[in-house]
Amino acid sequence: MPPITVPLHAPELAPGRWVQGPPVSIAFSRGAVVLVDFWESTCVNCLRTLPYLKAWHERYAGHGLVIVGVHTPEFEFTADPELVAAAVRAEGIHYPVLLDQDRGTWQRFANHYWPAQYLIDARGYLRYEHFGEGAYGQTEEWLQRLLREAGDTAPMPELLAPVREEDRPGAVCYPATREVHLGFHRGKLLAPEGYRPGEEVRHRDREEGPAPPGMFTARGLWRHEAEFLETREPGAELDLVCEASGVNLVLEPALEPVGELEIEVDGGPVPAAERGADVVVQDGRTFARWERPRMVRLVDSPVFRRRHLVLRFAQPGVRAYAFSFSTCALPLADATPGTAGVPPAF
Repeated sequence: MPPITVPLHAPELAPGRWVQGPPVSIAFSRGAVVLVDFWESTCVNCLRTLPYLKAWHERYAGHGLVIVGVHTPEFEFTADPELVAAAVRAEGIHYPVLLDQDRGTWQRFANHYWPAQYLIDARGYLRYEHFGEGAYGQTEEWLQRLLREAGDTAPMPELLAPVREEDRPGAVCYPATREVHLGFHRGKLLAPEGYRPGEEVRHRDREEGPAPPGMFTARGLWRHEAEFLETREPGAELDLVCEASGVNLVLEPALEPVGELEIEVDGGPVPAAERGADVVVQDGRTFARWERPRMVRLVDSPVFRRRHLVLRFAQPGVRAYAFSFSTCALPLADATPGTAGVPPAF
């Protein structure tokens, strides 16, 4: 993304709750370089940028860099200060984090994306912006450039090495299935019963079989709400076909302290090399377990391919919000037909 060619005065951060301080003011940060990062604790792309942001905070805070994480919630539960604070602790974030509950700062920056980074120079001008993952080296180069403009003459470190193989220049990424919401407000449920807002609905198998990628089906008793579907009996299932290397699901556990679901991929347990960080094995079956409302990692594989997932929930009262997907990457030299990870023709 090209730099901002006509610098504009950066807007002030809107009033909000500082989940982690100290509070930051753009106006009172003159002389420092400020990086404003819009993120969301259930956004997989946001979470994947955090290793870089945390490293930049450690590398450049002493040079005059101030990072502000602006947590603008996508779901009602991610506006809860306690849950956001728990996510900040779990992710090991040490820079200030502002909870933007009413999207005031989001609107002042005219932002439309998670994640999004805005760099503000020592005079208070917007100089650089980047949306989504990637361009980490370019962003760090701009950090160093603006710090030098601000008068820092100390030697700068070498640019941070890529954290993941897919972050390296020349990698090849494939288009994954887009985010799939479950609630009736934005949901992609394919079922003869359809959505029935606020009602409990018993879903049965579709005669046609699984839904195509980008949609999902359900079985068992579910309550339909705007942002989520809620299990109303043990054994309720979600059925999804996707094209990705990684699969995640935003989940809120029931009253029990730990939520649990059984996950099958292509009719069997999740293969050892594909298990997400929240998947465990018990008696030859694979289960995902999580302890608070958050994004749960179900599949994490270096291989991009089509997968058929069946999720079977152990408890009533679990709320399922949205599936998100990630893609794999290969060096250009390895991206040849027949190479593991190259997507098949569908």
